Amino acid sequence: MEKVRHLHALDRISSYLPDRLKRVVSRMDPGKAAGLEELRINAEMPLVGVFSGFDCFIAADGSFTCRHDQAFRVGREEVEELFYRLCEHSVYAYQDDIARGFLTLKGGYRAGICGKAVYQGQTLKGFKDISSICIHIPRELKGCAEPIFPFIRAGRHDICNTLVISPPRCGKTTLLRDLCRIISTGSEAADFAGLRTVIVDERSEIAACYRGVPQNDCGPRTDVLDGCRKAEGIEMALRGLSPAVIVVDELGTGQDAESIKMAWNAGARIVATAHAYDINDLRERLGFGILIGEGGFERYIVLGIRNGSRWVKVSDAYGNRLYSDQAFRMPDGVFRVHSHGAEMFREAESQAACTSEVQGHPAVPGERDVRNGETVEQGF
Repeated sequence: MEKVRHLHALDRISSYLPDRLKRVVSRMDPGKAAGLEELRINAEMPLVGVFSGFDCFIAADGSFTCRHDQAFRVGREEVEELFYRLCEHSVYAYQDDIARGFLTLKGGYRAGICGKAVYQGQTLKGFKDISSICIHIPRELKGCAEPIFPFIRAGRHDICNTLVISPPRCGKTTLLRDLCRIISTGSEAADFAGLRTVIVDERSEIAACYRGVPQNDCGPRTDVLDGCRKAEGIEMALRGLSPAVIVVDELGTGQDAESIKMAWNAGARIVATAHAYDINDLRERLGFGILIGEGGFERYIVLGIRNGSRWVKVSDAYGNRLYSDQAFRMPDGVFRVHSHGAEMFREAESQAACTSEVQGHPAVPGERDVRNGETVEQGF
């Protein structure tokens, strides 16, 4: 079923593509194409497909190759044509999105844009001479957070302040989106009633709103502040939307950290993500120390990849490991690309940047496993 949905996603992308690019995409092997996460389309450069943790060039016959000289090369005119199609031939209508460097399309697709930046004074107004477009293929995986949710639940009507941590491209936003859906909807299995939720969606990636309508299912009690900076959005949510939970993606500044503290002081719970390898890595960043330790986040979900398979850990603020899964599964083609069996895929996957947990550097100092009521020192 996942592969069928994904093929439909490629069909929708094809409607935007110039004719030559459309033919290449139509020739891709369906089994391998089901794992595609991005298409990177650069003027006068090889066409690139991005999978979970690695990328490959795409040849004119739709096959995947590690050799750039065998890849299909994209013409400059094709990049320009694609850009205008994505804008529905009205650049002015999409000017604000273009100035942020990406377009959000119907169905939750996201197209990143590169070109010559155009400034008006100190303000970035947009781009011209578009040189490359990266189309992100969305993955809304309902249910992927269900094994984890009971460990962040704090009663029938409450959750713990939770931070999801991982290096890039390990599934933080996908997991965050499903946690948001469960929190907003409620869960009979977890005996959880559901809470009013606000997403501050700075990069339009969690809900993926298109003309005001979320393209992803984030739950029936969820309001979305689309394209709003996190610090400003948190303050607006507290003033006007009375949220029980605020969801934000990719904390990155000291101002973000101060806004999280403000939300806690106002009684709202926070579920957020951050780029890091572990909690120690995050703690060393300027401004984030105030969110870790006593009075900070109560649950930490750490994601990574080992030997082509995702792993996940959930710990509390004291370093007690509450849950771990060394083969954390989402549908094939997302977390286990090597299941396609292609030697080239396995070889490329072994080169992925996010291939293993940092050795000798556990997520929480002195981490202890307290599952089944027993406390056992862990090395994972």
